[in-house]
Amino acid sequence: MAEEKTTLPPARVEKALKARLVAYAESQERPVSWVIRKAIQEYLARHEEGSLGQDPDR
Repeated sequence: MAEEKTTLPPARVEKALKARLVAYAESQERPVSWVIRKAIQEYLARHEEGSLGQDPDR
């Protein structure tokens, strides 16, 4: 069975970050949405195991 997909609310980022994201996606010959999904997956994999108190991004 194919994985069900949905959309997320828009995320606002600085123009410079968006430019970096687009440039990276192009260098990898991937769509920006793929890069964003991979980044979210990696972030959650690192942070779901620890407690919120240990999250360096908080």
